[in-house]
Amino acid sequence: MTALPADDTLDAATLTAHWMPTRDRLVRQDTENDLRVRIHRACKALRQGERAESDGTAEGQDASIVFRWVALNALYGDWDWDAGMPARDRQSLDRFTSEVTRVDALGRIRQTLEAHADDARALLESPFLIERFWRDGEWDQVRPQRGRARNFNEELRSERTSAALHRVLMVIYFLRCQIVHGGATMGSSVNRVTVDPAARLLRALSGQIIAVSMERGLEMTWGELCYPPVPGDGSS
Repeated sequence: MTALPADDTLDAATLTAHWMPTRDRLVRQDTENDLRVRIHRACKALRQGERAESDGTAEGQDASIVFRWVALNALYGDWDWDAGMPARDRQSLDRFTSEVTRVDALGRIRQTLEAHADDARALLESPFLIERFWRDGEWDQVRPQRGRARNFNEELRSERTSAALHRVLMVIYFLRCQIVHGGATMGSSVNRVTVDPAARLLRALSGQIIAVSMERGLEMTWGELCYPPVPGDGSS
């Protein structure tokens, strides 16, 4: 498999074409079905994210964040057999970020974080994307969270890419929860200060993370697939 560019925003069509030879080989060998399902779901969601943002509206940008997160969730999701449900996102995401950065031989994720460091810092400094602010509710706490941004910078400098990636994704996850659970008005002009950088960063990260999963997924330790396809139920 020829490596895709590490410094581009990779779209669903490019990623799908890149994956098909490996996918076809795995089908012939009747192996790695869970990985095939994860990649298939991720690319489908990524395509929907691209369609959502193609209209150029604020609503489309919000929807794109949700769909691109679905693409990531298709990769990191892990089934908790004891609980009989998907494992907690924070737990699954922590495991996944460690794995995907471990096998990222081309440094795709590190390059992307460095290229979009300003957007990452803008998100990390926002008091509105931190649980403590909403628990406290004191408006005098509305101040930049520069400590989190400094930690991110230090993690990049010390090549702790997994920690830097996890830190940024958890902030985007907080924004994603606000949108999904109706805690933010779709297309609102109020939260563009966080949505805009989140959309740019997630647009770049989602494609590169999928690319790493395609190229090095056979070397990764994956959790149990959530809701695997069942013959006859139409899921995939």
